[in-house]
Amino acid sequence: MIISPSAISPYKIPTFQSGVAPFVGLLDTYPNAAAAYSVRRLSSTYAGSAMEVRIDTVGQPLYDIGFDENGDLDTADLISKAAGNDAFVRTWYDQSGNGNDAQNTTVSGQPNIVTAGIINSENSKYCLTLNGSSMKFNLPAGLLTFTNQDNSCYAITKSNNNSTRERVVYFGNGTSTRMNLAYDSTLNGVTYVNSTGFSNGIFTTTIKRGFQFMLFGDKSGTTQELFSNTTSIGSNSKGSNVIGANGSLFAGDTIQFFNGTCQEVVLFNESYKSQIIGIFNNVNQYYTLP
Repeated sequence: MIISPSAISPYKIPTFQSGVAPFVGLLDTYPNAAAAYSVRRLSSTYAGSAMEVRIDTVGQPLYDIGFDENGDLDTADLISKAAGNDAFVRTWYDQSGNGNDAQNTTVSGQPNIVTAGIINSENSKYCLTLNGSSMKFNLPAGLLTFTNQDNSCYAITKSNNNSTRERVVYFGNGTSTRMNLAYDSTLNGVTYVNSTGFSNGIFTTTIKRGFQFMLFGDKSGTTQELFSNTTSIGSNSKGSNVIGANGSLFAGDTIQFFNGTCQEVVLFNESYKSQIIGIFNNVNQYYTLP
């Protein structure tokens, strides 16, 4: 009779599994985003790419660039695809699961991500760079619902310009009614402006990078409120007619283009005012803000 080794051994040989913790992104903790754009992975359920890039070389080829195992931009793939050339972002994919991709199919309007084979960076994290004259993204119609509805957004940006007003997140109906997150050089900081012309500066002339959070409206649809990091720095009534508003990133329609860098923009169709500290801490841990 043959006796198996397991039958005579008083012990079982243990098996081990990898100790790698499951990925948890910002949207896993703070869900229900209307749209989310970033150079890092934001959700454990998102399986798509970070961005579609155009390589400025023969044929102007397009490639999707994803994330590495750590949730960072797949820089090895991006550098390989760029092959020493410049690269521009044609589509910044929405990681919310809603398919609200930010896009610009016009070559001159596409933000830069690689310069001569080197990926652009801000404070050691990768970034999109905008020239202040033509680069922007168009947002899908109806991305945010403004009627009797809370809307929140935040952006991680740095302005390089000292002479003009620059839009970061913009919604408008083509008239004086508008709601936006913007830089205003005359106030040396981030502003929001509506049809009444209200604005408020928060940064010094030398510090123009950080976390800017905006609450668009409230349940009655009457206010805007701006936060620098986690501190409210002002509020005012918003424009009265924003139904069907056009949306864009980095420009107000065809004016006031943003000159600087951007790493992340997230928009919500609800108020995240009560969660601002947690969101800021998550962002700050990754980007190390001033």
